[in-house]
Amino acid sequence: MIRPTAFARDDEAAQTNSFMQKSTETAERVQEQARREFDALAGALKEAGVSVLVFEDDLELPDSVFPNNWVTFHQFESGDGHPLLVTYPMCAASRRRERRVEILDAIARFTDTSPDHVDLSQLEHEDQCLEGTGSLVLDRVHGVAYACLSGRTTEQALDAWSDETGYEVVRFYAADAEGNPVYHTNVIMSIGSELAVVCLASITDPDEYDVVEAALRKSGREVMPITLDQVAHFCGNILQLRNSDGESVFAMSKSAWEHFTPEQQARFESLGRVVAVPIPTIEYVAGGSVRCMIAELGNP
Repeated sequence: MIRPTAFARDDEAAQTNSFMQKSTETAERVQEQARREFDALAGALKEAGVSVLVFEDDLELPDSVFPNNWVTFHQFESGDGHPLLVTYPMCAASRRRERRVEILDAIARFTDTSPDHVDLSQLEHEDQCLEGTGSLVLDRVHGVAYACLSGRTTEQALDAWSDETGYEVVRFYAADAEGNPVYHTNVIMSIGSELAVVCLASITDPDEYDVVEAALRKSGREVMPITLDQVAHFCGNILQLRNSDGESVFAMSKSAWEHFTPEQQARFESLGRVVAVPIPTIEYVAGGSVRCMIAELGNP
C-alpha cells in the first residue's frame, strides 16, 4: 500500500474514469482527508491480522494510492513456476512515474523471494495499456483472468501479458448505468476463494455475458450478482485477503458494505471477517476504492 502525500484529482486520468468527481474542498484539505482515510484502512487491515507493507509516496503523485495498477506479484501454486513480478503499461502519462524499483526490491525482501521481473511498460510507446489488477481480475487458482476491454485495457497488451504468465484471458465489454465504458474490470467484479461478485448486467454483449457467467460457474465458485447501482458504490471493488491465522478477510469501503443487501452481508460474514472502512474522499476524487489501494502479495 502507498500512503499518499499529494493526493488529488488527476485530470488526465479522469478522461477515462467516470467515477472521478471534482471536490469543492481545498487541495490541502483533500490531501489531509485522503491520508486519514488511508491510515484508517491500513490500520484496520493490520488489526484484522493482515500483514501490510506500507510505503510513503515520496514523488508527490496524485494517484499513487493505487499501486495495484502498476505491479502484480505471482507465486504459482503448482510449485513449478518461479515467483514473478509484472509491471504494467499505464494509460495516463501522469501515472507512469508511480513505478518504483525500490518498491520491487522491498517486495522481494518482504516475500523472501527472488522473483523474475516482466516489464510490459514499453507497450506504452505503442499506445497499449494494461493496468494491473485494475484491468485484470484474477482467478489465481485456475489461471484465468477476466478483462473488460477499454482505453486502459487493450488487446495487444492483454496478449503480451497472457504470453508471459500463461493465464487464459476472458475478454468482454461493459458499461455503467449511464452507458459509459467501464474503465477497470475490478469495479464490476471480484473473485475470492469461494465467491465471485460480479455485475453481469454491465456486460453489453449477450454472448459475452454468457461466456463470463459460464467461466465463473465453471470455476466452482458461488456467483453473487450485484446491480449497476451497487457498482456505483464500489461493491465490485473489494478484495478477499487472508490473515496470519488463515482467516478470510473481506476488505471493502464502508460505502460498498452499506450497499450490499442484508443477505449479501450475511454471506460475507459467514465466510470470514469483514473490514469496511470509510474512504469517501479517495472514492469521490480519485474514482477508486479499497481493492485499488492494495497490491496483494500472497499465494498463489
